[in-house]
Amino acid sequence: MRNNLNNQLKPDSLLNQISRGQKKIIQKIQHSINRNKILNHRVIFCINSGRSGSNYLSELLGTAEEVISYHEPSPSMTGDYLTMINKFDYATSFSQRRFKSSAIKDILLEIPDGKIYCETNHMFIKTFFDVVAQDFLKIEVIILRRYLPKVLKSFIELGYFSEKNQAWTFWMSSPNAVTAAIPCIDVDSNLDQWDLSIGYLIDIEARANRFQQEYPGINSYEVRLEELNNFAKVESLFQQLKITPTDTTKKMYTQQINQRKETKKKYSGEQDISLSHCQERIEKYIQRANDLNISIPTTLALESY
Repeated sequence: MRNNLNNQLKPDSLLNQISRGQKKIIQKIQHSINRNKILNHRVIFCINSGRSGSNYLSELLGTAEEVISYHEPSPSMTGDYLTMINKFDYATSFSQRRFKSSAIKDILLEIPDGKIYCETNHMFIKTFFDVVAQDFLKIEVIILRRYLPKVLKSFIELGYFSEKNQAWTFWMSSPNAVTAAIPCIDVDSNLDQWDLSIGYLIDIEARANRFQQEYPGINSYEVRLEELNNFAKVESLFQQLKITPTDTTKKMYTQQINQRKETKKKYSGEQDISLSHCQERIEKYIQRANDLNISIPTTLALESY
């Protein structure tokens, strides 16, 4: 009976394996045949921490004549990919994370020649910057910053780095990740929600600085979210990117997107989280880091607009 059962199960299992294998082979062949088309597309990514306006930036860039814009498209490179970069160096998981490049190539095969692929995804600087930097030629990066106390306030209100909200564990890297760009002031278990959030935010800034140093040939454009409420600043960014604003650009640049007011209320409850307290906690973290001779990036968005 066992042999009969094995005979019944094996063909389906093999067919599934062959099917998956064939798909990968076909995909590789398509990418190879269309290599020039794929590599001729400009691709723009965004370095940001999350809760810094990347959704708004995606919508804004998507109004340009030449741009097809995506906010955190599939595969988003969260979950298992985040675990990889938390626990191992980038070289160890490179081949597995290259899955992202293949997915982008599939999209580039479908969009018209001359169109620019834009993806705003805070996972870029954590889980796939290195694979796309190797696999694409015409890469540009926007470094998006927002007043840091406001970002921290949003993190605390949404329950990030706390037991209140476990969803964050799928997309927020540890400030003590193996791939971190800056030392943390202590191990995760000794830090509260505030210091974990601040350590993460400072590490993202350090990762951005490291990226610029390691990839000097990739053009990067630094912008504050607050500046994008000024159409002259929007036009300036579009000029730097060599993309063309439209009437839709003018209509939507003042919109506020992805406020998550109900979600914040759910996790923060009646807790009153002031910007001044957020600023104080950041200053205390930086002072403690200085006492430990940890060099904090000077590019942090610590000045309000």
